[in-house]
Amino acid sequence: MEGTSGNHGRSDGSLTIDLEDWRHALNPRPGSDYRKRTPPDAEYLASATRAILVELDRVGAKATFFVLGEVALAAPDVVREIARRGHEVASHSPVHLPPRMIPRGDYISMIRRDISLLEDLAGRRPIGFRTPYMAIRRSDGWLLRTLEELGFLYDSSVAPTWTPYWGMPSAPKSPYFPSSSDIARPQKEGRLLEIPLTVWPTVRGMPGLPIAGGFYMRAWPTGALSWMLRRNVSRGHPLVLYAHLGNLEGEKESIRDPTVRDRISQYAMAGRGKASFRSIIERFRFDTIESVFASHLSRIAPTGEPGKA
Repeated sequence: MEGTSGNHGRSDGSLTIDLEDWRHALNPRPGSDYRKRTPPDAEYLASATRAILVELDRVGAKATFFVLGEVALAAPDVVREIARRGHEVASHSPVHLPPRMIPRGDYISMIRRDISLLEDLAGRRPIGFRTPYMAIRRSDGWLLRTLEELGFLYDSSVAPTWTPYWGMPSAPKSPYFPSSSDIARPQKEGRLLEIPLTVWPTVRGMPGLPIAGGFYMRAWPTGALSWMLRRNVSRGHPLVLYAHLGNLEGEKESIRDPTVRDRISQYAMAGRGKASFRSIIERFRFDTIESVFASHLSRIAPTGEPGKA
């Protein structure tokens, strides 16, 4: 498996960036129409992505950027720059909505479009996928089958923990081949690898604690978070962390009638975001998902030309 850098032998895990306009990551309103969304702010995307790239360059880290299709359309030069700097470009869905809010046929057609667009911009076909909001359910086997048929090699949408908004507590805490009948159930082999987010394992049979990123990267005291992450690494579990462009912003414009989720995810302890992100990338060595999990991905048997199934 070809990686995007030669650093995987020394890394502590993978850092992933969900590339989206933070306004599009606000809690979707019931009945939101994917066809009537305001285009992402290309100027904001360029500025915010540049800030992330500068931080990664400063510590010599590589990351996997899960890029929304609507972001790639609005800011193609941003995607080109990410790839030029040696980071992995993967797909974050066509628009920032849970898949169940889009007609299935339309959703699949848009993913096909995104594959071609990202391949054109990055120079390589994307092999990874992540759903917005980690909004994947145990019964969403159709989505994994679609990803297989379109040539993706891995998904990284499962969080083996519980939060009020997302999580799949009974899912494995290390990479596995998910059953299409129950995404949380592993099987011996498969055509698509699930690479779950890092959690702090609790007592046997209980959901892990969320520590992988976003609000939780700000909420945990820096020392405690670093200790939990280091314990995962020392036990032989490569990290899978995530961040958003908005994590580096201490202040954001106020939005009208924010939901409880938006108050927490976007505004709670926002002033700690940049310092927390810097602390983590300074204390740990990161590489792309493709490089860190190359040995796992090599277990996937070739199935012919991608997208022709």
